[in-house]
Amino acid sequence: MASRHSYEWWRPDALLPALIIVGPYYFNKLIYVYFPGYPVFVATDYACRTFSLAFLYLLLRSEPTSLPIPWRLAVPSTKELLIALIGAITLIGSNVVGATFIQYLNAHSWQVTTFPLPTNYVLQYFDGTVGMVFVGLSEEVVFRFYLINLLLLRGMSRARAIIVSTLIFAGIHWSYGAGAVVFAMLAGLVLSMIFTSARNLIAPIITHAAFDAFYFAGGVAFLWRFYSRAW
Repeated sequence: MASRHSYEWWRPDALLPALIIVGPYYFNKLIYVYFPGYPVFVATDYACRTFSLAFLYLLLRSEPTSLPIPWRLAVPSTKELLIALIGAITLIGSNVVGATFIQYLNAHSWQVTTFPLPTNYVLQYFDGTVGMVFVGLSEEVVFRFYLINLLLLRGMSRARAIIVSTLIFAGIHWSYGAGAVVFAMLAGLVLSMIFTSARNLIAPIITHAAFDAFYFAGGVAFLWRFYSRAW
């Protein structure tokens, strides 16, 4: 019994593993503040995401638990693809419409970092292709699959679990300013609703990766120029 008690912290519903899994997403922003170069940005981002995923794998592998929303990463159905597409369009549209407000909030808040300009074209190509999928995968696994299940296991309702996990997800964007945090809240809500309705991680991953790829390819800025002229 004593041995069982000593390992109570190492469970999918325990808070200490959650801090270790989510913590690197906050910590790497501090690294960007002091080492803002592009290679450091990419290296620390990938390292932190890999660490979190590896730790989460060890946690769930060593303590099998019946999760409220089971792990499912399957080929999407037509309905799930449609949900993912609607989600991506929603995020793109809201970012275009709210771009001026987001930029204003960032400029008049605590913004301490920006995405660094690429200095290595090979690294840029890798980050813009494989990296977009990896970012979508890692954040959906941690902030949708893991955090929502953790909060449900701890007795929260689905609505409260979505809200709390969304606030935590928004918080990892803290260094980019208030505008980035506000938009991340909207994105977190959309992605959480996609995940809990589809119950297939591939749907929010597609939405997340599609939005990020479109944004960093300049698609949002391109649409915003047309939108601003129309108004």
